[in-house]
Amino acid sequence: MTKVKTVPLQNANTMSKRDLWLWRSVGIFGIIAIFIWAAVFRLGPRSTLRFHVFDIGQGDALFIETPDRYQILIDGGPDGRVVHKLGSVMPFWDRKIDLVILTHPHADHLSGLIDVLRRYRVGAIIESGAIYNTPEIGSWRREKEKQGLRSIAALAGITVSFGRDTTLKILSPLANVSGRRFSNVHEADVVSELFYGSTTILLTGDAEEDLETDLIRRHLIAPVQILKVGHHGSRTSTSDLLLKTVRPEIAVISVGAKNSYGHPRAEILERLKSFGIRIFRTDESGDLVFESDGTKVMADAR
Repeated sequence: MTKVKTVPLQNANTMSKRDLWLWRSVGIFGIIAIFIWAAVFRLGPRSTLRFHVFDIGQGDALFIETPDRYQILIDGGPDGRVVHKLGSVMPFWDRKIDLVILTHPHADHLSGLIDVLRRYRVGAIIESGAIYNTPEIGSWRREKEKQGLRSIAALAGITVSFGRDTTLKILSPLANVSGRRFSNVHEADVVSELFYGSTTILLTGDAEEDLETDLIRRHLIAPVQILKVGHHGSRTSTSDLLLKTVRPEIAVISVGAKNSYGHPRAEILERLKSFGIRIFRTDESGDLVFESDGTKVMADAR
């Protein structure tokens, strides 16, 4: 049994050196404006958690805003569009993301994160560290080194707390796979679950059926309210057993319009419907936002 490690993160609610630099760079009216924006957007907790599924084409980019003003980005999509999406939901002066998670190093999840590192101050990174040599991985490593960032190796049992009521638990990899090669890097996918009150979100990345089954057999997953459908609705994920186990109210599919892979597959959509699950798709609705007060979840397809 892996020993659980709880990692508290420190967010950017208090004034930092960045904020002081802004003070010196603007006049009195600018200072007043900054105070107004801070009061509206970042000072003090709010009562809800927001889960954004960005429409970035064929890929994943998920953004979470916790009630205590922590900000989490899970994957970054295939290109720099994620930076514009972040700019549309974050205050214009805010350049801090508390935690970035890379579920696996395929370009449709990784490439946008390189731009994120260039534009934002990132507090911590969690990734599997599995070996996968591509130009994107090289750029990712170089940018991390430039920013002085070192990744935390993802491992089942790691739990990160975000203030009083929100936690994120890593469910896989089941062992430390940093430095290992895989014929299918999805085997080393970082699966996690987010908890806020009675609201739970299962974040699957591109986890495939074998990994789903392994997590179920080890009793690592339980019923959730929201399921981020694995691998963009590919037939390799979202088994009957998974749906019987997690019984989600809502299924979210991040997928590009008219993509060449045929995602989401018709059989996956039919399977979700047979369980009475509400389906939301970025290729049909664009950016998706789900807001929870810790009990009820409200959906907004923008």
